[in-house]
Amino acid sequence: MKRHLVAKLVGATVLLGALGGGVASAFTASNSVSASYAGEGVGSVSGYVVSNVHYTLAQSLTPVMGNDANVGGVTFTLNHAASQAGYALYDDMGSAIGGGTCVNTAGTWNWVCTANTNGFAPVKDVANLDVTAVN
Repeated sequence: MKRHLVAKLVGATVLLGALGGGVASAFTASNSVSASYAGEGVGSVSGYVVSNVHYTLAQSLTPVMGNDANVGGVTFTLNHAASQAGYALYDDMGSAIGGGTCVNTAGTWNWVCTANTNGFAPVKDVANLDVTAVN
């Protein structure tokens, strides 16, 4: 009797496994995955040369005698085409004190930048200009 029960259990297990396997393959056979790419690459990065830098002035909202001008923007030329550009101004301690966004002038390599709302920097404090551009 015991022998007959073991054979039935083994047969039932094999049958359930076959049925379960068939159901699982029916679900996986209907999946489709679109082609994709993955990988890693190497390329060189070189900086832009910035030339013809000119600052535009804007009067301070709270003028103080001898200190009533702020840098309100910058214009410059890049040596290569770019899709976006921006600028930041720093004091002699390396702290950011102003900056803004730039627009390209009619597809040339010339850029006109205006200070952001909080980007006006007192002329007397400006020590460095940092231009960021991407192509």
